[in-house]
Amino acid sequence: MSQSAVVEPVGGSAAATGEPARARTVLVTLIVIAAVANLPLAMANVALPSIGEALNASQTQLNLIAVAYSLGLACSVLWFGALGDRYGRKQIAILGVTLAIPAALVCGFAPNAGVLIFGRLLGGFAAGMAYPTTLALIAALWGPGPGRTRSIALWAALGGAVSACGPLLSGLLLTGLAWNSVFFVVLPVALLALVMGFKYLPSHVNESTESVDNLGASFRLFLSVRSSWPSTLLR
Repeated sequence: MSQSAVVEPVGGSAAATGEPARARTVLVTLIVIAAVANLPLAMANVALPSIGEALNASQTQLNLIAVAYSLGLACSVLWFGALGDRYGRKQIAILGVTLAIPAALVCGFAPNAGVLIFGRLLGGFAAGMAYPTTLALIAALWGPGPGRTRSIALWAALGGAVSACGPLLSGLLLTGLAWNSVFFVVLPVALLALVMGFKYLPSHVNESTESVDNLGASFRLFLSVRSSWPSTLLR
């Protein structure tokens, strides 16, 4: 099956062919991209005592460091997923992986708790771009049937395994390295995901023609973050 068999104009039926060219390689690429989003979810939690001591962070700040990534992901996933469906899932996924790199660097080199919280939130937004588009690409590239079911099952199982391995890996790193080492782990995974994404993912597959309310979505994103933020940090 050629690449052109799965790359069709907007509104086409790319999934009708059953599966994409180099299906296993494409699936591995999507799983690696999803790992960029899954890996940092809970890695900071194990390092919180060290972070609190190094940055003189309050308990409220430590709580935000723990949840800011999940908050950014939860607040942005629907909007960024819709942008991918409309303008290009590969493009949004690549943008999310790219953004994960400076987010990790901001966290790793954060001079204080406020900057670290910002970096975690930025990483959550990056995950909101990368994560939903990987599942959407599976649905777009694999036709209904056992192939799609197996692909989604592998994507979900390995994604859960990566999330579970995050705290374990953090604990291993903290036995001999500083607290900020846990934030640098995602960097090689993100670089690998970028290379594989550019090389193996097809562009513009079965995109939607419906418009996206970007103004309304960005306002709702702001309200979601604002309502979740402790008022003591907004003064």
